[in-house]
Amino acid sequence: MKFFASISFSLIIAAIAITTVDAIALDEKLACGAPWNIAHTEGAPCKFWGKDGNGTHVHDGTCKKRNGFHLIHRLECITTSVDLQTTCC
Repeated sequence: MKFFASISFSLIIAAIAITTVDAIALDEKLACGAPWNIAHTEGAPCKFWGKDGNGTHVHDGTCKKRNGFHLIHRLECITTSVDLQTTCC
């Protein structure tokens, strides 16, 4: 019984984290979709690590629908600004 209670508690915490965390994604498709930003809709703010001429920085953007048919990643993050203060790798 304790095992099932701990599994249920873990699943509840994971569900809350998935719907409330606004994670910085690894690319523009993951910024608006599964697994961490699955609750994003079109027009929602998003962030992802992206390479540009000055290195790798956090790109701030807005979720927009992708062209064509995409079963999993229907939205992608369109960059509106780049935070040059945050660098990676």
